[in-house]
Amino acid sequence: MNILSKNFKYYFQLILIVFTLVIWVTIALSDTVIPNKNSTEKDTISFILSTGRASLNSPEDTDLARRRALEDALYLASIEGGAKINGYSAIDSGTKLTENFVVRPTTKILDYAITKEVIKETHYEVTIKAAIGSLDNKNCSNNNIFNLIAYKPIFNLSNESPAWLSPVLNELFVEIINDINNRQNIELFNSTDIELNSSLLKNINDDYDYTSLTLGRTRTEVGSFAYVPTIKMYVDNKSSALNNETFLIMEITSNLYEGFTYKRSSSKSHKISLKLSNRSPWRTVNVLSKPSRKLIVEALKKSIKKHVDSLLSDLDCQPLTANLKFENQIKKLKVNIGKKHGLSFNSIAFTRGTNTPWVIFKVDDLDNNNAILSPIDQRRDIKELDGKLVEFMEVL
Repeated sequence: MNILSKNFKYYFQLILIVFTLVIWVTIALSDTVIPNKNSTEKDTISFILSTGRASLNSPEDTDLARRRALEDALYLASIEGGAKINGYSAIDSGTKLTENFVVRPTTKILDYAITKEVIKETHYEVTIKAAIGSLDNKNCSNNNIFNLIAYKPIFNLSNESPAWLSPVLNELFVEIINDINNRQNIELFNSTDIELNSSLLKNINDDYDYTSLTLGRTRTEVGSFAYVPTIKMYVDNKSSALNNETFLIMEITSNLYEGFTYKRSSSKSHKISLKLSNRSPWRTVNVLSKPSRKLIVEALKKSIKKHVDSLLSDLDCQPLTANLKFENQIKKLKVNIGKKHGLSFNSIAFTRGTNTPWVIFKVDDLDNNNAILSPIDQRRDIKELDGKLVEFMEVL
């Protein structure tokens, strides 16, 4: 009886240990994320200060201690944005429980600058300013101001189309211009009497061109967009044994071209079909099924509204970009976009890096059409950044 009682206790303890182990492993294997005020899930970055330390045993170990202190500072900076904890528990052959945890940062260091280095007794300390976050996602909620120059539209009305539609083409274009003008983040400049000739504007030199010197040419600057819509109308007939139907087809295409290069940035096309008339053996049916001109024009204007909404929703996702130019006189980097494009002193710029994933720039000076930028890491040779394409975003 005593033997059975001892065996029962032994098996009971064993079952209890196994049950506890299963619970511990289940909990420990689950991922835990420690959030932080600087952690971010969307396309943005944060700047933080971090100090790393490493022991300094002898003057000969200075370089090694400095490198380890920098690694410590970078690790602490990445942890500041949040961490993922993976772990598990185990029991050895006896009843000893051991716990194992692995801590991994959930944010990336995009760029950093060393702001301070100091030796304190037996330790080497490195303080850095790090940019953490993500710049890989598309940002469609920026504060950019888009400058559009509307050039002469292209109209095409087929000979088979009713003559009364000729003035309607211009009405539809006016609807487009008014709709764009009412958008808060759009600055529209009207040059609708000038046809866009991108090849001429790219190749001609204003200093030697007679028209440029006397009358001037309308150019689209860096950071702005040239806008050219095309509206085409034609008639399509569909016939059957007892009925002939006539439809009006409208195709509208809006093209946006980048300033200076006149490279097509985006294009949107829509097509709408409206019944104009019905020819059948029954006159009453023909009369009642024929829409009025007013209804046709209203339907065309509604389709124009949807077209503009689709065009500008894509424009909102267009990044504000510019090429860096090293100004030899002031020894600084400059871009030809400024306040009128939505830049502020809270704006930052970034481009692909070499030693770091990105090179981050801050705005040092700003006017309406230009901005002076400097990398957050002042040790960089800014001459090597000349010609780099940078993208802007807002940091509040």
